[in-house]
Amino acid sequence: MDIYEDSLTFPDPVTDSTKNVFVTYNPGRYDGVLVLVPNAAGFEDVDWSDPTIHYSGGRFAFYHAELSGPGESGRYTIIASNNSCNPSCAEGVTSRTTLHWNGHDYLPVE
Repeated sequence: MDIYEDSLTFPDPVTDSTKNVFVTYNPGRYDGVLVLVPNAAGFEDVDWSDPTIHYSGGRFAFYHAELSGPGESGRYTIIASNNSCNPSCAEGVTSRTTLHWNGHDYLPVE
C-alpha cells in the first residue's frame, strides 16, 4: 500500500463489534480506510480496483474516506466522499455517503 510518510494508523479501538480490523492511511492526497475482514484463512481479499494503484479503492478499501464511531451499535461506519469533477475537479461538488456493514460489505443504508 502506498502511503505518505507515516500516515498509516490504527484507530482506537482497532476492531469494532463486527471483529473487522480498521486501518486509516493517506497516500498523499486524501485519507482512506482499509478494512481487514477476518476469515478462516486470515483476511478476505481487499479486491483493489486497480492492483497497481493502491489508493484507487476496492471492496474493502475506501479512498477519500474517513472512519466514524464506533457508534451505539459498537460498529464503525465509513464516510466516503466523491467529487463530481464537473466542470472540473477544482470546481466540482463533493458528496458524502455513510456506509454501514451488512455482514458482507459496506453499503449505504437505503
